[in-house]
Amino acid sequence: MAESKRPCLTLIDASGFIFRAYHAVPAGMTTSKGVPTNAVLGFTRMLIKSLRDLQPTHVALAFDKQSRTGRQEIDPNYKANREGPPDDLVPQFALIRKVVEVMNLPILEFQGWEADDVIGTLAARAEEQGFDVLVITGDKDFIQIVDEHIRLYDPMQDKHTTPKDVKERLGIEPRQMRDYLALIGDAIDNVPKVPGIGPKTARELIEQFDTVEALLSRLPEVKKPKIREALEQHQATLRLAKQLVTFKTDLDIETDFQRFVRKPIHDAEARALFGELEFFRLLEEMRTAAAVVTPVVQAPEVLPRVTVETELVTSPEGLARWAHAIRTAGQVAIFPAYEGLPFAATLIGLSLAVEPGQAVYIPLRHEGLGVTNAQVGDLIAALGPVFADAGIRKEGHDLKALVLVLANVPLELEGLHTDVELLSFLLNASRREHTLEDLARERLHHELPPPYDAAAARKAGTGLRERTPEEVSGAYGARAEAVRRLAGALWEEVDREKIGKLAREIEMPLVAVLARMERDGIGVDLAALQTISRHVDERCTSLLTEIHGHAGKTFNVNSNAQLAQVLYVDMQLPVLKKGKTGPSTDAEVLEKLAEHHPLPKVLLEYRMMSKLKSTYLDALGPMLQKDGRLHTTFNQLGAATGRLSSSDPNLQNIPIRTDIGKEIRGAFVAPEGSQIISADYSQIELRLLAHVAEDAVLIEAFKNDEDIHTRTAAEVFGIPAAEVTREQRGVAKMVNFGIAYGLSPHGLSTRLGIPMEEAKSVIDRYFARYQGIARYLDETVKQAHRTGSVETMFGRRRLMTDLTSRIRSVAQAAERAAINMPIQGAAADLVKMAMLRVDVALRAQRLKTRMILQVHDELLFEAPEAEVEAVTVLVREAMAQVATLKVPLKVDVGVGKSWAAAH
Repeated sequence: MAESKRPCLTLIDASGFIFRAYHAVPAGMTTSKGVPTNAVLGFTRMLIKSLRDLQPTHVALAFDKQSRTGRQEIDPNYKANREGPPDDLVPQFALIRKVVEVMNLPILEFQGWEADDVIGTLAARAEEQGFDVLVITGDKDFIQIVDEHIRLYDPMQDKHTTPKDVKERLGIEPRQMRDYLALIGDAIDNVPKVPGIGPKTARELIEQFDTVEALLSRLPEVKKPKIREALEQHQATLRLAKQLVTFKTDLDIETDFQRFVRKPIHDAEARALFGELEFFRLLEEMRTAAAVVTPVVQAPEVLPRVTVETELVTSPEGLARWAHAIRTAGQVAIFPAYEGLPFAATLIGLSLAVEPGQAVYIPLRHEGLGVTNAQVGDLIAALGPVFADAGIRKEGHDLKALVLVLANVPLELEGLHTDVELLSFLLNASRREHTLEDLARERLHHELPPPYDAAAARKAGTGLRERTPEEVSGAYGARAEAVRRLAGALWEEVDREKIGKLAREIEMPLVAVLARMERDGIGVDLAALQTISRHVDERCTSLLTEIHGHAGKTFNVNSNAQLAQVLYVDMQLPVLKKGKTGPSTDAEVLEKLAEHHPLPKVLLEYRMMSKLKSTYLDALGPMLQKDGRLHTTFNQLGAATGRLSSSDPNLQNIPIRTDIGKEIRGAFVAPEGSQIISADYSQIELRLLAHVAEDAVLIEAFKNDEDIHTRTAAEVFGIPAAEVTREQRGVAKMVNFGIAYGLSPHGLSTRLGIPMEEAKSVIDRYFARYQGIARYLDETVKQAHRTGSVETMFGRRRLMTDLTSRIRSVAQAAERAAINMPIQGAAADLVKMAMLRVDVALRAQRLKTRMILQVHDELLFEAPEAEVEAVTVLVREAMAQVATLKVPLKVDVGVGKSWAAAH
């Protein structure tokens, strides 16, 4: 078929696409207005990829339309047990059809019959009229229509199916697929089967008899008595099953094949729909997919590109002229071209935008550009003073990366005024990404030209892949110009949404602090890490032996399928939860199964040990830089609550309370003559909960510096504090820390292993004593439903779109997030404010102490021994006084040669 000169009709199983897309893209994805879109996004991506990869000249999509009724006339039980589609999928059906309409693709459907039958009919007609047919589907039932001119293609597995493939995979001819399916039945669709016949026996029978009809006419020839008897008793069932699995190929469908010729997308409508769905990246992908091989079809309209007259400058005179322009304007938008991680990056070039219509690109280390690169020394001499001038406003996208990249030149960047990526995040922290390309499409309605890829150019050996100096400079000039245009509008929106103070006083000033922390890094004792790694390796080997001993055999503990076989088949342990691929083996399930057998407990320890080894012990060594230090990346956009996260490596997830976690922290060390200082807020979220909930009991306990968990246990169990047992304090601690996360009776019951009634009683008694907290939780959820968002006491906001989800579990999770965000978000704000306050104090006193790490509510400093005492006092006071609450802020400070010793 690949060499055929016949025209090809591509038929897409749209209904199959929808359900595959729904399960491929995680549930809970919505627009900012709460409209579910996971299936729409997955469907559209699959569709665009298929069109782009296959470039069909003729195409149509087949949908189900009340599809059960036709076969239910044959058998009323057909699909009778099938539940309706999930609640959050239902509203997406209409949106998916809108996507198909704006892409100008024909839709085919037939009342009462499935997309399978529509495709079966059209494929047969197309073949009769001289077409080859390609059916895009993942459904094996379509094998029955495969022949010399009809083949299948599964885009998710990139797998073609021809008659030869069917024979090799299944051992049958494509036309025999109907007989094969009839023999094995389909429990999901209520297609009856012949008892005792599985796939292997079905293939053997087909090989011997060819068809179901021939088999039933020659039953005495069936060798196995039980199979022969089953077939004799279920002849009518088998004939019915074949009717049900056989595609219709004679539906009365219009077959004007001119209708299926590819046409251009409806660009304006597509742009509007994709904007409504907030699929900002897909517009460009859709345009790429819309290109067709027929010359009669016009290319679709495209978004205009961001353009600016960009001057390519390499001379000292030109650099001086632009430095003067920047100083005159009092502001500049900057966009760098660089290679590598920012703290160690090589600057390739620099684009600047000043006034509307004015941009410059300065090449520094381009290869094959066709012009002389500017000299780094000339760049420093001309632009160094204006970059270091805090009175000149600097605008960029990811200013922290820009600060680090320029520092390597070296160029100091002061006057950080606008980070368009950061402002976009503050406006919608639930959004996944805030790339400059997306912001340009969404807010400027323009595309950015492709940038220069230095690494790819070098690999290709062609310098710029035939791109001219003007194209390269224009691409980067457009990026600087996009930043300039975005900056003002974003600040207007930030102020309109009343988060300007948060942006100006916390987030923007923090950029420079985090950049210094990343550049300084933290010392690591590599030899200590390697020693710990060897010990962990030995422990993992020991644990594996213990696991295999409990199982009575060796197996791959990292294979969920093999583990499930051991737990649920060999050991007959209870199945507590099922996933898509079978019984669950996740941590929550293993913790419960540990009550029944020792193997799950040992396995949990093995998983924890092996993960720490791969994530930290083996990974950190190669990450150390020439200075012998580890330079993690701090992410201001890492969490919707505003919490900072870290990556490359992630230092937030080293376990605090385990011995191995402490050993790993012990490898983070201060250099000779210095100490590590750890400053950690004590119970910051509980203190904030007491403050915002204005709960009298909790406020009193914190003011009296009581053991808060003992006090809670005394309140909940109605006994004097002196009589509280360790177990009762543990229950109270679980409730205290869980309540700000929307802890439910079921959650408490699961965590503590107590009956649901007892858990509910504990929580009810808690709320009876802590009425301010009960009131806060109730009012917060109501306000979130009313406004669609929640915010912290410092003005940080989070949109809560999932509150309106029709999936109860999703909506409940959103309510828990709404309860938690004002507390955890405020804690994040406090930590950031503390970082700023301490940084100002250290710099004001010209101390050599450096803030080097932030993890959750803890700050880490590296201090010369002569400064330790003074810095300990400075840090404790600065952190404790950063905000005035109804309860005191308490800071625990420790000192040691390592992180572990200080903590």
